[in-house]
Amino acid sequence: MGEVPDTAALQEAVLMVRDFVNTIEWQEDHDSWTNPDDLERWFAERAGVVVQAQTEGDLLLARRLREGLRSVLLRHAGHEPLPDAEAHLNQTLSLIPLRLRVDADGQLGLGVEAGRHPLEHLGFILARVDAARVDGTWQRLKVCARDSCRWAYWDATRNGSGRWCSMAGCGNYAKMRTRNGNPLGVDELATPPGEHRPARLIDVAGRAGVSIKTVSNVVTGAANVTPATRARVDTAVRELDYRPNLTARALRRHR
Repeated sequence: MGEVPDTAALQEAVLMVRDFVNTIEWQEDHDSWTNPDDLERWFAERAGVVVQAQTEGDLLLARRLREGLRSVLLRHAGHEPLPDAEAHLNQTLSLIPLRLRVDADGQLGLGVEAGRHPLEHLGFILARVDAARVDGTWQRLKVCARDSCRWAYWDATRNGSGRWCSMAGCGNYAKMRTRNGNPLGVDELATPPGEHRPARLIDVAGRAGVSIKTVSNVVTGAANVTPATRARVDTAVRELDYRPNLTARALRRHR
């Protein structure tokens, strides 16, 4: 087997997809896209793509695509996605324009026709997914095994068995937990064979296109949330059959 390329040598396509997925840091509950203007700005600065004026609905779709791709990267790392993740991603993909096109060199590939559709920038990302699949870098793009992290990373291990976004960060955290007799348990995305992975607060947030804090506010009734946002969260809770972890909540409250 040939040498595994380092990040600097990777194709731009897979790096673009990685950065797209990592526009939210679930561990910090920080989303780079807080409004449609942020989405337009990210594509202009990171991808050099001029995006048509976006709406809140367009922003929600971009967030859904982001989490849908994350579910695929979970599979790349050997983790179990949520039961309906593929169906939900396919529903999102059906709304995004993408066509088989011939470039100036006569090469076939998936692409978009600029200036023809308000969601063409999402088609640009999907074209990069296909390019990464074709050049062989796609399967090495994974998601961190730490449940509270889920950061997309390039697996540079020789045999493709990496589990953590970085050994200095999440990998070291896992080692210390095990060394101290306190394994990750609920903070690891491992699922026993034949069982579905239960939905967590992060999953509900990703499905609803909101922050973890917003989901928590809806579930606990701790703060006012707009009716439209509450409805999205309630729908996600039902779809994912989310059950609050009462034990973890009690521990956080020292009870």
